[in-house]
Amino acid sequence: MSTTVTLQSTLRTSAPRLAQPFGTAIAGVVAAVAAWMRPRNESPAEAAARLRALASQYSSQPSFAADLRAAADRHEQENGL
Repeated sequence: MSTTVTLQSTLRTSAPRLAQPFGTAIAGVVAAVAAWMRPRNESPAEAAARLRALASQYSSQPSFAADLRAAADRHEQENGL
């Protein structure tokens, strides 16, 4: 003996009422966090200082350190510093 049960229902074709506001809010939070974590552009003076600091770490390779210092000098000259 077997019994068959037939259930009739309609498929939902739209999202729940609060799905759109929650999705928009979460997307806004994610965008804000991404913008906060994005590194800022450094100024030409900061870039040259970073190159010189990197050059000071290469005391065992003086020619490479000199190349980095020369690149920092060129960068400053190109940017009028």
